[in-house]
Amino acid sequence: MRFIYTKAFVIFSVCLVLLAVLAVLQIKGWLDPIRTAVLHSPRPVVAAVKVVALPVKIFFGTIYELRKITLENAELSSRIRTLEQNLVDANQQARENQALRKELGFVKNTKYQLVACTVLSNNPFGQADGLVLNCGTDDGVEPGQAVLSQGYLAGKITYSGRGSSSALLVTSSNFSTDGRVSDTAQAAIVKGSFGSGIMLDQVPQTSDLKRGALVVTAGINEKIPKNILVGEVSDVLSSDNDLFKRAALSSPVDFSNLEFVFVVK
Repeated sequence: MRFIYTKAFVIFSVCLVLLAVLAVLQIKGWLDPIRTAVLHSPRPVVAAVKVVALPVKIFFGTIYELRKITLENAELSSRIRTLEQNLVDANQQARENQALRKELGFVKNTKYQLVACTVLSNNPFGQADGLVLNCGTDDGVEPGQAVLSQGYLAGKITYSGRGSSSALLVTSSNFSTDGRVSDTAQAAIVKGSFGSGIMLDQVPQTSDLKRGALVVTAGINEKIPKNILVGEVSDVLSSDNDLFKRAALSSPVDFSNLEFVFVVK
């Protein structure tokens, strides 16, 4: 009987009474308004949370998308640079192959002993109409030797080290060598002219000089062999009153874009 007077018994009794009251209220339907109120009470809180959370979600979602787009752009930029470099390499190889085909056609038919050289630099050290080549004394290259491109005279060696050399182009105003008109055997001087290309000078007035006439080396210079093509007469520049005739020569060689040349040993 002591249990009836204990605190636990009182709590148990109260719970039973509450359950009985709730059961009666449920049967009568009087709990429905309370249940509805309880179920709908969190809606304003949920709505408020959505109002606050949605911009936050959009903000962080935008940051994530921007980071993703940035990474994708970086990857695309890298691929574009790779493709551009591949295109440059392909174009360079195509130019080199074309240049080599032109040179090989000459090499197959020449009687000269040649040294193949790659052009390392155009206009070195600010020197107009000059070249730096990757061949030197170890390859038999010496100052004064003729430099050829496509079978035409392109210049001559001015300096030679063990593994490299410098050349002066035939278009340089400092260049000169002996030459002759092929069909008449008339001796003359081949010289460069700054801004005008290749010139033929010291041709006697009595000599017949016409457009289209081929000009070759005369062979007086022992390091520049005889009968190397220089070019053809494109224009006679002198008048009848001049002491000598002068003419402009044209050459198929693109002196500003030389990539491969041959040195005559």
